[in-house]
Amino acid sequence: MERQSPPTQRVTRLLDLLATQPREGVALSELARRLDMSKATCLGIVGALTRAGYLVRDEPTKTYTLGPALLSLGQAAAEAFSSLAYARPEIRRLHQEFGLATTVSARAGEDIVVLERTGTAGELDRMVQVGQRYPYAPPSGCVLAAWLGDEEIERWLADHPAVPMGPSIDALRALVDSCRDVGYFVEQMSDISLGALTVLAGFDGHDLPDPVARALRNMVSDLADRHHLARDLRPGGRYAVTFIAAPSYDANARPDLLLGLLVFRHDVTFAEVERYGDAVRRAARRVTGQAGGRDPWAGATTVPPCRVALPGGARR
Repeated sequence: MERQSPPTQRVTRLLDLLATQPREGVALSELARRLDMSKATCLGIVGALTRAGYLVRDEPTKTYTLGPALLSLGQAAAEAFSSLAYARPEIRRLHQEFGLATTVSARAGEDIVVLERTGTAGELDRMVQVGQRYPYAPPSGCVLAAWLGDEEIERWLADHPAVPMGPSIDALRALVDSCRDVGYFVEQMSDISLGALTVLAGFDGHDLPDPVARALRNMVSDLADRHHLARDLRPGGRYAVTFIAAPSYDANARPDLLLGLLVFRHDVTFAEVERYGDAVRRAARRVTGQAGGRDPWAGATTVPPCRVALPGGARR
């Protein structure tokens, strides 16, 4: 049975699919099968996109590829993420130095989108690919929101009342303090974090059915034990880590891009965590400087502790 989804989501899913194999045309029947659409629905979409120049139909093979009209959109997107040009060589350098896959992500509306990736896909990190989307809602949105000021974090929480924070507000404050202190973010590898990534990868981030979205919110709604905080890391320790990331900042001192190392190991040493974190933080700061941004926490003699309140003004 065809999965019913809004027309705009069908279009984006189709374009995303073709973008994964830009030099290989895909036949109508294959598009319909892989997108879980009827051939009639798929024909209507590809027909409209072809007439607009967003797709090209190869008559001999009767297959579709991305069209020239997307070039102008790509140029506009490149201008919107102008600092991406500075981030690309930085993540390549990180990949060469550590042999780990690296990513660049950014906020796009209500999602965080993976814009770039280097390195081959391993068994565990294969679900983190270009185009993958994650909700900019608590707690997955913490990877960017944790770098905001207290008032902006409170507004972010208020914008997503459907995700209860409860006791996790204390964990959020601790995470923000850790990020401000060391300048990078260490996510703990666990069944919860791997499960959330697997669910999101399976539904390509565009049209999660309501039951799946609710299950995902329940799966990741508690921030406790999702991150390795600076205060908890000790010399001689070994830690399960999915990724380590740090943001670059724009001219308004707001987090812009998120540069990440995909570690996905259960036995990361304390020294490795520090070495990875320092390298990612330095790379992100170089991107900030080259893009004309300003890191609000760099060079501060004292970093203010997080005093974020729950929506409604109650403090825990």
